[in-house]
Amino acid sequence: MDWARTLRIDALPADTLQRRLTALARDGVRVRTAAARELPRTYALIEGPQGVDPAELAQALPDARWYDAAIIALAIELQPPDALPAIADALGGSGGPAGVLACDAHGTRLVVEFRPDTSPAHLILRIVDVELRRFAGTRRTQLLTPLAMDAAAAIAAAGLQAPEIASDRILEPLLGLERVE
Repeated sequence: MDWARTLRIDALPADTLQRRLTALARDGVRVRTAAARELPRTYALIEGPQGVDPAELAQALPDARWYDAAIIALAIELQPPDALPAIADALGGSGGPAGVLACDAHGTRLVVEFRPDTSPAHLILRIVDVELRRFAGTRRTQLLTPLAMDAAAAIAAAGLQAPEIASDRILEPLLGLERVE
């Protein structure tokens, strides 16, 4: 795929929404969705070839927030909940990482949307963990977005300390087997 975009729709994934998203999958465009039942949000990763203009696809879903790249959205459940304002400020405040696009509180959860090419996932989680130490707290993290292959490869390379892992070396997409588990 030549480009990738994430879109966010502030609604639970209903059948009508799923049909609207599936309708985008034409002319070599792939659509993968993810949603958390506890949050009224649905995320989709739209990937396409060079011949398809993502701006034209955006017209089909004007009620969605289209990001200009593939992003990562995490729901981070914090214990104790008192840590939430401090962590929200550390990530989404004026001194937060440049790649953070949104940082919203939903009950005891913090939903963080960020560009992994600007602020890697390990940086975001490290900031959360440093702030949580002040509260002797814990976190539970849930991925809300489908991952683009570049982001998945970067996370794997960092986690395994294997810089040779890159998206062009992952076998499943090269063989067209993206849904293999």
